[in-house]
Amino acid sequence: MSSSAGGGTAAPKEKGHFPYVPIMKYVAATGSSTQKDWQMGAQKLLTRFTIAFSLLLVVALYAAFWIYNSQLALAQAADSFMDVFTASVLAYTIAISALPSDENHPFGHARAQPIGALIAAVVAGVLAFEVARSAIEALLEQKRVQLDWLLVVAFACKTLVKGFVMAAARALGKRMASPAMDALRVDARNDVLVSLVAITGFFAARQGWPQLDAILAIPVAAWIGLAGLGLARDNIRLLMGEAPAQERQEALREIARKVPGVLQAHDLRAHFVGTHLHVQIHIVVAADLSLRSAHDIGEAVRLRLENEDDVGHCAVHIDIE
Repeated sequence: MSSSAGGGTAAPKEKGHFPYVPIMKYVAATGSSTQKDWQMGAQKLLTRFTIAFSLLLVVALYAAFWIYNSQLALAQAADSFMDVFTASVLAYTIAISALPSDENHPFGHARAQPIGALIAAVVAGVLAFEVARSAIEALLEQKRVQLDWLLVVAFACKTLVKGFVMAAARALGKRMASPAMDALRVDARNDVLVSLVAITGFFAARQGWPQLDAILAIPVAAWIGLAGLGLARDNIRLLMGEAPAQERQEALREIARKVPGVLQAHDLRAHFVGTHLHVQIHIVVAADLSLRSAHDIGEAVRLRLENEDDVGHCAVHIDIE
């Protein structure tokens, strides 16, 4: 015989009812939304900072093009404009993913961030192609590096700021398993690599090695392309509903087993819906419990699992021993 607790409103609880009081105290002690809210706010702040800095670079580099007629400055202004576009898409998807469930999206908006990260992966592919094309063209036509100190300073500033963005995005991405932060980290790392190649090429040309930057740019382009492919692969998995690792599934089963009143937990099925897991699990309770007691235990398991950062929805099927 079985019943289920899949997210509906719990029945009124009787005072002193066996499982209710200890179970709810257990669940209340296991999670808080304060840290999640802070991390989401930090993600929004970091993407907005990236947009503002990239806009500043667009203005500065276009001014350099207008004053010095530097085609490299114009190309970098266009690249910075793409950074504005990428960061804007990621900022939008972060805001959308934070929205609560509604009538049209009953399971929330967790797919938004992987969609934004896929767009960032496409931008990385375009950048890789352009870097490789320019490098091969420079090698074939024996082009010399044309870079002045003003642009070197601009590249150095971009390297430092994007290095900070890369480190911050990595830290936030690890805490929340955020596809948007992973995409922002990859985008910032690509900018750091391209800027370092440009600076290296400038100083190499002054030492008599005018084509070193083009030679270095080819493996950098390959690295950027592979990073874009990896980013696309990871987010397609999230959108296609891939199951989490076996270790994570076992950890979720163990969490359910530790809820007071649960004798066994088995037949767990989980898959990603965007950044969140949807989980189904069977629990076994004592046969002599009342229906309300068994329901309370099922609700406690559901709430405890949904307190996990990566779980968006949980359905609990209750079996009798």
